[in-house]
Amino acid sequence: MTFLYGLGCLILLGGVGLAVFLGLAGIPSSWTAGATTAGGRAVIAVLGVAALGAALSLFAQLMERLAADRSIRRPGPRGEIAIAPRAVRELAAGLLSRRLGLSGYRISVVPKTEGVYIKVTLGLPPEEEAPRLAERLQELLTQELEAKTGLPVEEVDLVIRGMARPSAEEG
Repeated sequence: MTFLYGLGCLILLGGVGLAVFLGLAGIPSSWTAGATTAGGRAVIAVLGVAALGAALSLFAQLMERLAADRSIRRPGPRGEIAIAPRAVRELAAGLLSRRLGLSGYRISVVPKTEGVYIKVTLGLPPEEEAPRLAERLQELLTQELEAKTGLPVEEVDLVIRGMARPSAEEG
């Protein structure tokens, strides 16, 4: 997948380069006469800007994917153990769903020097108190993730973005 992102960036940047060159130098006379007019050059410039925007967007997605795929490495008893942040995030999501009954949250995992930093963003369920939920969530994620991955959890931040919608059976 990373190869395809990189290839897409190169193709789009090549198209941008061609569009800029043709926009500045003009289109060869053997091409259609309409493309050499000011309107034709404007269309080429717009296509070049659109391709540049697509290339930058693809490049940003590539960088995000490469950063997310960096594995956290720890020495094991018989060799190195590598755990992807995505695996830690999925494990944390399963814990929040099964143990705390939460839904509609977003989890980010950032590798740190000695362990991981976890940030959970969610809506506060109507029946919960924020301090109590934060304490339970931090305790659960710290204990379970350290036990299951062997990675120290340096910090667990909770961001409450509002009240969660009550489920249909509560209303």
